[in-house]
Amino acid sequence: MKIAFGTYGMSGIPVPECLPKLADLGYDGLELAVGERYALAPDLTSPEERRKIRAAFTDRGLVLPALMAPLMALSSPALSDPGARRVMLDELRAVCRLAHEVWPHQTSPIITSTLGSENPPWDTERDAIVERLAEVAAVSAEEGCIYAIEPHVGGSLDEPEKAAWVVGEVGSPALGLNFDISHFAVQGMSIERCVPLLAPLAVHTHVKDGRMAEGKVQFLLPGEGDFDYPAYLRAMDEAGWTGAITVEVSGMVSSRPDYEPYAAAAFCLDTLQRAFEAAGIERN
Repeated sequence: MKIAFGTYGMSGIPVPECLPKLADLGYDGLELAVGERYALAPDLTSPEERRKIRAAFTDRGLVLPALMAPLMALSSPALSDPGARRVMLDELRAVCRLAHEVWPHQTSPIITSTLGSENPPWDTERDAIVERLAEVAAVSAEEGCIYAIEPHVGGSLDEPEKAAWVVGEVGSPALGLNFDISHFAVQGMSIERCVPLLAPLAVHTHVKDGRMAEGKVQFLLPGEGDFDYPAYLRAMDEAGWTGAITVEVSGMVSSRPDYEPYAAAAFCLDTLQRAFEAAGIERN
């Protein structure tokens, strides 16, 4: 396993600026957020800039575990409106093509997002969710990419069993999971329940801390809460996970008045390094 940091927590800082600094801190890789506020988007990033980003990953020996698409139409793959879905699928194709140009590995690029704000009710719309994700998977496959859907607290896929069922029903190698255990942990769901079921379906990960405060989710930096990272890492290791453990800084954290991205990145890295040591697992 390796440790990566998501540039979702680096709003306003271009990749060429934050990449060497995060590498110097000791990160093994970066997940790249896509969108105007991250200075990385299909209509903003020139072919030359894409080549430079890819070369920077290669020159530094960094992994790129996935591209994340927050605050875009692509962030809502469960949209039911036909016009909105066309926009979303067109955006997916464009992001897939961007991904191929920055991807430094000999593997299929991974694009990740949640179901979005529409959140179809599970009891009546689960078959529709499968149908819509199957369409997303088909487009991803055509573009040579893998789509990693992220289950989310408060959303349609708020339980590990629901997430596993959806991926199984779609049944496409172009659809996997972005396994962010924080969305289950804040609901009191155990590592033992979640990891054995979802790690085999995962193609990407996020980690962060969180808690419930007066019935509302409050996400935190890894290490600011009480999540048992050594136990999580041991469970992921036992489940056969060999990819990156990727820090996601929630917008709840990055919007704090005192948020400083590099200090946050250093804090998260220290949390995970100590967890690896306590778990007796070496980073590769």
